[in-house]
Amino acid sequence: MVTVYRKDDLTGIELEGTGLKLDDMLANGYTTDKSEAVALSTTAGGSNFTGGGETTDSTPIKEEDLSPYSREQAKVLLPYITKLDPVRGEKLIDSYTQGFIDTGKAEFALANMRSTVEYSEMFEGIKRNDGSLRMTEAQYLQNKEAVAIHLQEYDLGGYAKENLDVIFPKLLANNVSPDELRNRVKAVSDTITSLPEEQKAQVLGQYSQYYSDELGETVDMSESALVALAIDPEVNAQILSKRLNVSQISATFERVTGEDIDYNAVQRLVSGGITSQRAASEFETATARAMTASRLARRFGRAKTEYSALEFAEMGAAPDTEFAEQIGTLAAQAESESAVQIGAKKTQQGAVSGLTEA
Repeated sequence: MVTVYRKDDLTGIELEGTGLKLDDMLANGYTTDKSEAVALSTTAGGSNFTGGGETTDSTPIKEEDLSPYSREQAKVLLPYITKLDPVRGEKLIDSYTQGFIDTGKAEFALANMRSTVEYSEMFEGIKRNDGSLRMTEAQYLQNKEAVAIHLQEYDLGGYAKENLDVIFPKLLANNVSPDELRNRVKAVSDTITSLPEEQKAQVLGQYSQYYSDELGETVDMSESALVALAIDPEVNAQILSKRLNVSQISATFERVTGEDIDYNAVQRLVSGGITSQRAASEFETATARAMTASRLARRFGRAKTEYSALEFAEMGAAPDTEFAEQIGTLAAQAESESAVQIGAKKTQQGAVSGLTEA
């Protein structure tokens, strides 16, 4: 595992899993020798620079003197910026590029990017009260992803999707690492899991009754929802506003199907009767049917050749007559072709010329 350092980044970046290339990092002032970075950190632009002493030429360079691909080079160096948030990410790339145009120095370009409002919004909590960084951007994203993965381990994917951007900065502020959070969630989950079945059923029943009465509709509380309630009191309001259920179904859909889904589509599924308890099996079926329909549509040369799991999930929740007819026609054509292949002989052009032995 390779870690690189720079005079303004003594924490270092572990390159594995970031998509960053060692050659690109070295070309932008990073080194694999931490002692070298520490030694340079007392010079201008370094983490430990206090002013005075030897300075370097900081005469601004003209934009036309730079490579015409400098903006694209910034995207290569910071690939996670635009992937994380395409709109604000582009503004950060602009700030980084402008900082390099003004100074000709990568460390000042990075400082210029980190001073923007968009940066504070995208990397909330990365800075301490004194303005110093708790970690690098790559480490921030690695830790945030680790928190999401740990929550998913305990069937809290919906909770993570709804709350990750809020709870992660709080974890940073309180110096709670992803592993520490996992230990806390595990402790709560183990406590609930270890309850005698009768007692557990009674607790779940009481919560289900409470929320059913409050919402005026049937609510079936799950063990994972109890875990979420135990680790975050704000979940109570989310359940009452139905956001947690929507987020849970959304997370399950994306995990099972590999497709994205927006809030309105999830609302349609919920309105159609999809629950978090049976969402996984429903979406697995929808995915399989979409793959089969797409394959048949391509085979038969249909105008529409790609079907999505969402289309089939929505058809199951709220039947669409026109869509159902499309799929019915495909199924009938497939069944007809299968019957011909088994019980008749075809010419090269596909015409049935006579029966064969079944």
